[in-house]
Amino acid sequence: MKKRKKLIFGAAGIVILAVAGIVLMSGGTEVETSQVTRGEINRMVVDSGVVQPVQSWDLYAEQNARVDTISLEIGAQVQKGQLIMSLENKDLAVQIADAQARLAQSELQAAGAQSSLEKLELALKQAREDLNRAEKLVEEGVITEAELETAQLSVKSYEKDLSQQKALLESARAGAAGLRETLTQLSDKREVLTVKSPADGIILKLPIKQGELVMPGSLLVSISLPGQLEVKADILSDDLGEIELGQKVRITAPVLGNEVLSGTVQKIYPQAEEKQSALGVTQRRVPVIISLDKPANLKPGYEVQVAIETVNLSEVLVLPRESLRTVDHDQKEVMVVVDGKIEHRLVQTGASDGERVEILDGLKEGEIVVKDAGLDLKEKQKVKIMP
Repeated sequence: MKKRKKLIFGAAGIVILAVAGIVLMSGGTEVETSQVTRGEINRMVVDSGVVQPVQSWDLYAEQNARVDTISLEIGAQVQKGQLIMSLENKDLAVQIADAQARLAQSELQAAGAQSSLEKLELALKQAREDLNRAEKLVEEGVITEAELETAQLSVKSYEKDLSQQKALLESARAGAAGLRETLTQLSDKREVLTVKSPADGIILKLPIKQGELVMPGSLLVSISLPGQLEVKADILSDDLGEIELGQKVRITAPVLGNEVLSGTVQKIYPQAEEKQSALGVTQRRVPVIISLDKPANLKPGYEVQVAIETVNLSEVLVLPRESLRTVDHDQKEVMVVVDGKIEHRLVQTGASDGERVEILDGLKEGEIVVKDAGLDLKEKQKVKIMP
């Protein structure tokens, strides 16, 4: 029995030695390799977006009113200052008529007070002249002191009446001024009942109908500049760190067929918003505005796919991602094949597109690297490159 075990162990040893001999004779462990080459690294943030006008104007009702007439329809071209619709506010019309009547009455009162004031000023002037004569006549002994006192009292009486009349006139004028201000405000309210276009453009939305009652804040009409469109995409906040102003964007949509439009990141909003995904998941998304080089067949409201180029490098040294591994202190290491032997080498990496990694330092173009960084190959270990 012992003899048999010895024979088995001996046979196993022979097999191991034979395998080792084959490996040594063949020049080492066979490995699959990659060559350091120059290439491109492209990374994109892909999401959906909605086409919208570059500039638009939303006009809202400022008061309770009824839509009297609508002069245009959706899609119509409109010029600045052109009438779009007229609203009617009967309560406002009554207020304006009442204010006009009260203003007319107040102006009549002010005119009457002014006339009375002018008469009192003339009477006071005459009374003062009479007083001056009376003072001279008293000195000459022509009239008595009692007659002089009468002249003095007359002047004082007219002065008092004049002061009161001035107060009445000021009050009447203030009342008229207040009514004019009220009438101006009411007229301004009446003015906005006539809805006119603030600019040349196209009627984009017209959500109301003739005869409909509207409240303050109701949207009356939306106007946009013709042909000037952009895309608004709500990007996940986790992806926003890669997005910068000026980055190129590719835009696709079913309506475009195989055509791919180009655009540029024009604006990044400063604050994220909570959005619900199609699966009901709450997400933090940041609106990003993308300008279009040309709108093609796109229209406001169309949904599109946007691919924002966050990394676009060319003629850089690249390696497959699986050729690198992480070692101590998050350093990146590769296994370079030099003269048929393994050399462990630290490298500095840059951008990645998920499949390839940019090599900034540590390797030269044309060097050969073990493709699978997970292999347990020792320093100076002999290897044979697989064909």
